[in-house]
Amino acid sequence: MSDLANVYQLFRNKFEENDFQYYCPPSYIHTLTENNDKIIFAFRRNTNIPTDMNCIDIKKSPKRNTSNSLDVSGSPLRDVSYEEFEAMEYLKESREHTVENLWTPEEETYGPLATEKARSILQNFINLDCRIGRGSIWTLCSGTDTDRTVLLQLSINSTSNNERQFTRGIVRFTGVHASNDISLSQLIDIHRQRAGDGMKFNPKIQIQQWCKLCPAITVCCSWHTMGESATFSIERNARVRLSQEFPINNGAFSHSSKAQYFWQQLQRLASMREKIMDIRANRESGYACNDFIGEDEMDLEYVKQKVNNILSSFLAVEPTDYKTGSIADTIWQVEKRNLTDVMERLYDALTICSNYDDLKAAIDYIFHLSTHSNIVNVPTNGTRFAQLILAMIQDRLAIPSLTGSEPYELLLECGLNKLMNDYRTIFSESGVYELEFEKLFQPQVTNPRKSRYATGTGPQIDTHHSTKHSASHLFQPTVEERSREKSILLSNFDEDEVKIRINRLAQVHLLLEHLLLLESAVNVSSIYGRVCELYLSQQPYSYGEIYNRKTDLLEFDMDEFMLLGKADQLLPCARRVTMSSTNLLQKMETVFYQNIWPLLPGRLYPQFEHEDDQHSFWCYEYDRIERF
Repeated sequence: MSDLANVYQLFRNKFEENDFQYYCPPSYIHTLTENNDKIIFAFRRNTNIPTDMNCIDIKKSPKRNTSNSLDVSGSPLRDVSYEEFEAMEYLKESREHTVENLWTPEEETYGPLATEKARSILQNFINLDCRIGRGSIWTLCSGTDTDRTVLLQLSINSTSNNERQFTRGIVRFTGVHASNDISLSQLIDIHRQRAGDGMKFNPKIQIQQWCKLCPAITVCCSWHTMGESATFSIERNARVRLSQEFPINNGAFSHSSKAQYFWQQLQRLASMREKIMDIRANRESGYACNDFIGEDEMDLEYVKQKVNNILSSFLAVEPTDYKTGSIADTIWQVEKRNLTDVMERLYDALTICSNYDDLKAAIDYIFHLSTHSNIVNVPTNGTRFAQLILAMIQDRLAIPSLTGSEPYELLLECGLNKLMNDYRTIFSESGVYELEFEKLFQPQVTNPRKSRYATGTGPQIDTHHSTKHSASHLFQPTVEERSREKSILLSNFDEDEVKIRINRLAQVHLLLEHLLLLESAVNVSSIYGRVCELYLSQQPYSYGEIYNRKTDLLEFDMDEFMLLGKADQLLPCARRVTMSSTNLLQKMETVFYQNIWPLLPGRLYPQFEHEDDQHSFWCYEYDRIERF
């Protein structure tokens, strides 16, 4: 752990002409050190950043995981067309190159100091009488010196007897070299020359090598090797870590997805939630056209006829006979399945209503059919809508009067129920995982009635129809009706609970997209169950945040030997080799980092520009000397 707050204040007071930051290290330092402890970073802030910079200025460490959780919210926003999505620069780059290099906008403002100036800052600190602190100080250098130094490091450790111990580090750019021209024995010789004859070489060498199975999937193989004749061939005992970045890009992924239908269903539910909230906040927009994601709208008479057939006609509806196959095949079968549940069929019919009034009239028609007709298809699922219909069929309930957002609330509950059933069927029939939505929803539901708007405990004003009704009652009971069964609440909407459910369903959908990508590129079915457990254990992002993200990261360790064979046959896109030498006084560690992209933003180092004419690496050496 670092503790450099006092040192940071000292730097700001003593070296006012420079910029300092005390925070987690930039991506390139994290890549070299694999340490995310806070550091003091010295640089010169560059405010003249070109406004037309595109996402080619990219650096992301192949190991770096910037996603700790998944919140996949809000109303459905406009999706770009798939043609626009295909044309977007970042996707083009991911197809043309095997690795992306991504720097954050903040990192793009860091300008380098002259190397001598950077050395002077660190040396002046050593000369100061500051004995408090533990951690690392880094300076960004211009690379114009003979050694082409791009980073300098000074680590400090104040001991209990008030003595300071220093560790120095230096990162040099060593040029762009063809990947076949780099050998492990060559790197060993470089390290030994730098360590000198007085230090004993430790033959244990750590190697990390990244390769791309496809533009979205990176495999990192890590292993230790011994001996002078070792090579970069991946050893059988290597640890394999797979990183998959699924391209979301503001929801445009759905246009080419095999699971597009189910994402559209989720968009419909999110739209309903927004309409309910609009109506409860007395906004007229809640009563506007349904706008259910481009579904074909039909007139009220057509909907009534369809509803009548569902409830009152004997229909031979055969359940779908699922055939075992790939995940993609199961998705297609579930999408095309015959709807056998009465409420799912009613939900499918009601969603083609063109506006609020038609929806309300269609539900009223269902209620009238339930009390005055012979219903042959009785609903059996546990939604409130089904309970109301069943109670009226059994003559336990008078026809309720729907007000405000109640038509959408009944429809939303049915839609959530149907989509959960769809996802559950996909995962179970494909043999991937048994989804337990009760457990997924349960940890987050703490109070079932904590909406900012009216729930079911008070009156709800229907400004659109200028009629007031109590939302906590289905009807105004007469003396004759008081002996009937207690009324079932129509208004049971909880804003936060519905949001949690939609968020989780969005997380499940992204998991499904990840599995489809894994199936097409890796096709190792034995890993799917563990992938599901790891992914669903994360806190979900909100549904709306998906529109602000380019990718969604899935990262996990694998024990499958077949991937080693695939990785060994591919050209690596990055490599990190660590070796060390010691004597009684000090230890020297060298990290050789190679990547097909530069480690630092290229615009800062125009002297390093290079034309790529073959598979080549940008090579860096990071020497770290620790004195005992």
